[in-house]
Amino acid sequence: MVKAVKGTILKCDPAVKQVILSMNNSEHKPFIIEDLDETHLFVDTTHVERIKRRVEQLLEENTYKVEQLPS
Repeated sequence: MVKAVKGTILKCDPAVKQVILSMNNSEHKPFIIEDLDETHLFVDTTHVERIKRRVEQLLEENTYKVEQLPS
């Protein structure tokens, strides 16, 4: 018997994919349904917005910013 699962395919670069895989491993209820290839993941649709917000937050925290000194 075939069982269908509703999900969303996420496309990202390999570095972001590793961040998402790490997030998935730290969750009590994993959201990744299938790891498709080096740039694609099939995830539970109900978690997409939360994944996007968390990845944006992590990338913002880890972005180097140059502060300009007043002249």
